[in-house]
Amino acid sequence: MTIIRDGIIGILIAGVLSIILTTLARQKLRNEGRTDSRFVAKCAVAPFLGLAWFIFALLVHVQVSNKLAHQDCGLSGDPYVTLPNGYEVGSLNTYNGYIKAPGAKTDVPVAGPGYVRSIITLRLADRGFTGTLFDFKTSTVQRFTFDTRTQAYQSSPLGPSSWEAANDEAQSGDGSYWKIYATYRHRWPNYVLLILILIGEAAIGLWVWKAWSTKPFASHDDHRTARVP
Repeated sequence: MTIIRDGIIGILIAGVLSIILTTLARQKLRNEGRTDSRFVAKCAVAPFLGLAWFIFALLVHVQVSNKLAHQDCGLSGDPYVTLPNGYEVGSLNTYNGYIKAPGAKTDVPVAGPGYVRSIITLRLADRGFTGTLFDFKTSTVQRFTFDTRTQAYQSSPLGPSSWEAANDEAQSGDGSYWKIYATYRHRWPNYVLLILILIGEAAIGLWVWKAWSTKPFASHDDHRTARVP
């Protein structure tokens, strides 16, 4: 729904800008006493080209983030990053923290082959991970260790809790798994996105500016209408 909403807003903004530029272009031509359909067309289509380029840059950004940086693009509801040891730290639906080995998939139990989920706090250890998680079956917080060499998982209960309290700790606590997520998240894909947007939008703006700066006698339509019978 967010993508659909933002798309509609983008189209509306492009439409308004197109109307404004087209109106200004026609006023300019009237003041100069000439016609130039190509100039008007460029002004009308430029905002939509700008929107199309922005969408293209976002699609490239998604691929760069996923394929090269091995992390989500920053717009996903299931954010993740890949650690130097190859494991993923992520959060399903933004609230369900997990770690998983390359190729592993999270499932309903809080821990399984190559993964641990429902994480509250997380720390990197010499041989893997340590931290706490919320066990939905027993409504308890449990301390766990996960050995990345053997994928052995061990846990012990710390005490009863509610999901709301555990989630609050997971989102903003001192040992939240989001801290490791932030530590290992690459920033350079954002710079790639910014450069792509600036290059494309500047090129479109220069294209319109050159058309706007064209002298009256250089108009294509004027050459046709200036012919003497």
